[in-house]
Amino acid sequence: MIDSILTKELHAKSHDNRVAVLLSGGVDSVSVAFAAHRLGKKITAYTFHLDGQPSYDSQKAVDIAKTMGWDYHVVVVPTNNVERDFIRLAEEVHCKKKTHFECCFPFLYVYPQIKEHEVLSGWAADGYYGVSKKANIHYKHTKEKFDEFRKDYFGVNSRAGYLWHKRIAEELNKKRFVAPYLDPSVAEFFMSKDWYELNQPYQKHHVVEAFPEFKQVGGVKKHINLQLGSGIDKLFEREVLSNARLNFNNRKRVMDVCRDWNVKEQNTLEDFFS
Repeated sequence: MIDSILTKELHAKSHDNRVAVLLSGGVDSVSVAFAAHRLGKKITAYTFHLDGQPSYDSQKAVDIAKTMGWDYHVVVVPTNNVERDFIRLAEEVHCKKKTHFECCFPFLYVYPQIKEHEVLSGWAADGYYGVSKKANIHYKHTKEKFDEFRKDYFGVNSRAGYLWHKRIAEELNKKRFVAPYLDPSVAEFFMSKDWYELNQPYQKHHVVEAFPEFKQVGGVKKHINLQLGSGIDKLFEREVLSNARLNFNNRKRVMDVCRDWNVKEQNTLEDFFS
């Protein structure tokens, strides 16, 4: 059922025959790619890893693309420009939270290498399942509490970081960003179910079982956050916390540095690098 809903929504929202797909090797992005494949679109899969740190995600994405006959491109994200990139994320993308900074960071490099005009993504799907530690501890036990968590997660001023990622795609790189998991009919399907229905007998089973193509590619990995699987969290802990220009209050946590940049009067890049 959910495969039909995703494919229908993608058919309505995606207007190009040649599309880019941000492919991580996880269920969400792969399911969107499968839906595009069913629609006969010419797919180029884009994945990334940090310079010198090949990741399981990027290799799985390449393996899936090869199996499905899609073109693919692996973007190597440099790690020697963190200061400049962090400031860009604060000033141009207006990132506010640690997750915004970390999850948007690699796409400063991915989008400039995308040749296609339209970019498809499984962005934000994790929010339906309550995969976070916070959701598991405090919100999964009743549907009322779980709905409270999900409504906050998909709130208009957050939408799982969608607004910040969309700004990189559309304002900075002139790409059309399509995220079908945020469409109302898709949301209705997931919001009708409680935490246990979505995560038992295993996480994301509704999607995996709806797309038999998952068997063709040998299944997918267990969920891990983008920033953790790629090592961005460790990179920021090392480079942001030790940088006096970024960590001007000598914070102990990257989370607090991001908050400082959210409230401080912004300078321009020229001010920092003149």
